Amino acid sequence: MRTLAVMLESVFSGLDRRIEERWSAGNLSHGFWRTGSIPALVPVDTMREYGFWQARADLSPLGIARGMTGQFSVALLGGHTRMGLFLPNRLLEGISAWEASLTDTVSRAHDGQPAPIVRHVSGDTLFDRIFTEAPFSADWLLRCTQDVEAENILQTHLAWRVIDLWESAMRAVMSRQSHELGIVIESRKPLPPILTETVPLTLQDVYEIQPGRWITTVSMADGAAPGMNPLHGANPLQGASPAPADLSDLEARLQALLPEYGITIQKDAMQ
Repeated sequence: MRTLAVMLESVFSGLDRRIEERWSAGNLSHGFWRTGSIPALVPVDTMREYGFWQARADLSPLGIARGMTGQFSVALLGGHTRMGLFLPNRLLEGISAWEASLTDTVSRAHDGQPAPIVRHVSGDTLFDRIFTEAPFSADWLLRCTQDVEAENILQTHLAWRVIDLWESAMRAVMSRQSHELGIVIESRKPLPPILTETVPLTLQDVYEIQPGRWITTVSMADGAAPGMNPLHGANPLQGASPAPADLSDLEARLQALLPEYGITIQKDAMQ
């Protein structure tokens, strides 16, 4: 039987390894996970033998956060596990792509439910969640001191929670930038890449914000002629924002091509 301190250090070493493997995969897809340009978490030294783990991230890859950093903290405590996400207040200013405050969107990005604790800490906003079910319970932590397989299960679940909480929040932040620069399409399924062979679109970003709710950001393809309507080979996005009528036409065409996808285009933000 190992001591609790030894077991905790082993768990966090495994979390380090899984985090490194996650971002070393680059711009690849693994199930519903997708790193893309999401800033990488980098673990830092903390008092791990007492159940504390921390990672930081340079938010510069977002393009709207030069010089800003984010932080993720985990506390494996007897009886519950806390996971906290710290983001700069300046990063959270404004409205998200879904017409809610960006703070509220980040708070709900993980599973659709708001984080139980949201508060300002110095120049950051903390999104804090508490998990009490297995394998984050006190009974399971004790079991991990005796059973290596129990520890592996804890490592897997811990890595999934950390990665999903972080990536969901980053997608919510990135949605604002993409929303401002392109056309935002919402659908029940991810749009097939082959669509670009039929409609003059360039896919900029694709992500699932909730089960069955996909967001795709697109722009009109570079090769399309300036000022033309996408229904007729025209391009309304060369040097100017598309008119609402053009977006309605594009929406109608996409709905006709993919009737089972539940496609809608966010037209209000482009006006």
